[in-house]
Amino acid sequence: VILDRTAIYPTSGGQQHDNGTLKIEGTEEPYQIIDAVKVGKCVLHTLDRPLEGDIESYKGKKVHVAIDQDRRKQLQAHHTGTHIVFAACRKVLGPHIWQNGAKKTTEQAHLDITHYKSLSKEEELAIENAANRIINNCHNINKSFMDKDQAEKQYGFHLYQGGVVPGNQLRVVDIEGIDTEACCGTHCDSTAEVGWIKLIKSQRISDGIVRLYYVAHEKAIEKLNEEQEIMNDLCNTWGVDQSQILHTANRFFNEYKKLTNMTKKQDQQILNLQVKYVINSNEAAKFYYVKSEQDSPTLYFSFLPQFASKLKELGKGIVFIGNNFILGLVGTAEFKAAVTELEALCKEMSTKPVKSAVKAEVKFDYKIKGQKPVVTKEICQFSITGADFNTDKVAELLKKHSIEEME
Repeated sequence: VILDRTAIYPTSGGQQHDNGTLKIEGTEEPYQIIDAVKVGKCVLHTLDRPLEGDIESYKGKKVHVAIDQDRRKQLQAHHTGTHIVFAACRKVLGPHIWQNGAKKTTEQAHLDITHYKSLSKEEELAIENAANRIINNCHNINKSFMDKDQAEKQYGFHLYQGGVVPGNQLRVVDIEGIDTEACCGTHCDSTAEVGWIKLIKSQRISDGIVRLYYVAHEKAIEKLNEEQEIMNDLCNTWGVDQSQILHTANRFFNEYKKLTNMTKKQDQQILNLQVKYVINSNEAAKFYYVKSEQDSPTLYFSFLPQFASKLKELGKGIVFIGNNFILGLVGTAEFKAAVTELEALCKEMSTKPVKSAVKAEVKFDYKIKGQKPVVTKEICQFSITGADFNTDKVAELLKKHSIEEME
């Protein structure tokens, strides 16, 4: 629908459009405005449903448009916040800062600035604090139209942070004593209306350009509440007060690293014993499988190669079965037929893509510090990774190929 004039702000200048309702004279139910874009001098209002009856009969009728005020306030807080964050960046980082782009949605906003390096956490905090001090000082925000010549003479080309504006007139947004730009977006009447700015993160998106993500107004409250809820949950779970969270987290992390190292050494010792059992076994079975409790096959990739030479010499092998992987090292290239069946079974069982790697002639070049490299050729190594493997079905297939379970 096209109107002769409208209070709805269309998507423009990186800012999302307003939503609202549109009531046409002579109709009972209002339409919902779900999108608005500007094409030339017209604003196109997209409605939630088609107009009823003869379209021609609507021409010239009066309408009443009501803006979704909550959405408008959130968008204008994010847009005004862009000017405030920009001013804070210039204050903290220096006068070389220039706006390279911006986007304002109801969920969050971001500002791209020209800067020669990524921001540190200290710089992020300083920018956030500077922005909120501007808000707390309740600076008036004046919006007016000016002749371009007069505006440029009074404010200079600093006006064009959002790009050069065509035409002979500019809409000037002046945050008194803070920032003045040519801008046609929706803005608050005072910095106090922005409420609060919470900087979420910053990242270097290209050479010389840094992007800052932030929220304001109600979204800032939501973000602060989320962070406080995390703090409260940690306090309740750990049984400490907020001042002890960092100390407790560091203690847990250090203990976790110590425990992880201990577990890694124990896993290596268990693996050594399992493979030595296969190597030293005098029983008829030459191939064994083990149901693994590892989350990934990383351990086996790292430590099995040292046993490749001995397994090749004896013609023995070992297979490890996990919930999402199967990995084996077998001292004969004739094992490939069993691996082909395993691949087919795993693809049938898994609801996710299955990856497999089979090498019937592998050359291991295993190096031990202080010793010459041990080279092993023509040994079968295979790995199948994916998800949802039924270890019992895998074990059943392996037994079919004379591979016994290690007790």
